[in-house]
Amino acid sequence: MAYEFQTSAGLGRASLASTEPQTVASFYRRVLGWAVTESDGRLSASAGGAPVADITDISAADGIPGWLIHFDVDDLDAALTAVSRAGGAVLPSATGGSAETAIVTDRNGTRFALRAPTTRRREWPAHGALAWGELITDDIDTSAAFYRGAFGWGLTEPSGPLGRGEWQWHGRSFAGLLPRPPAMPAETPAYWDVYFAVGDIAAAATAATVHGGTRLMPPTPIEIGTIAVFLDPAGAIFTLVQLTTEEALA
Repeated sequence: MAYEFQTSAGLGRASLASTEPQTVASFYRRVLGWAVTESDGRLSASAGGAPVADITDISAADGIPGWLIHFDVDDLDAALTAVSRAGGAVLPSATGGSAETAIVTDRNGTRFALRAPTTRRREWPAHGALAWGELITDDIDTSAAFYRGAFGWGLTEPSGPLGRGEWQWHGRSFAGLLPRPPAMPAETPAYWDVYFAVGDIAAAATAATVHGGTRLMPPTPIEIGTIAVFLDPAGAIFTLVQLTTEEALA
């Protein structure tokens, strides 16, 4: 398997709508080493000198708390047309930032964002950077058909004890697809999970707990590395990942 850092319709950045933006900004700064700046009420975070996330107060966002994953596209208008043709929807709200961004849903109603950035990153993710995304859904077949139709993504065969697949572009993996795990509450809707890279998963997981996070899953090996899942102090779910070395993924 080869790991993709950036593709057409590939992994970009993320945004967080929170009831406690200052509190969670401090939390992620302590856990992920983010540099956080504020402008016009929006908190912007960077990792390794590159933008990684925006944090807004829920009252200034679109009314739905939690993390929203962003995928970069070469042509936003064309991508939005493709989403609609594949059975998704373009939502009326949009987020700000350095690139034009639109919020959409897939055919199952799962939200994500598309953006047309002015620059692209291809380097191995720095500590604290968005490193992976994972769609957790009840309807694998519909999801596979939607993302294949809208963006041309391929999907590997399920593997591992949970049946995880990997989204691919030109044979390179950049995100995952996971059937709803047995431990996930039935009332939790399908969602795109965000994975942030860390150099030491044990240390980062300890820091997350110490600084007010709630551990949902302890450090656990999966196909791309070792992950640990948390709620931040305001209740948004996210995942820490210590990636396997680049050589092992190439």
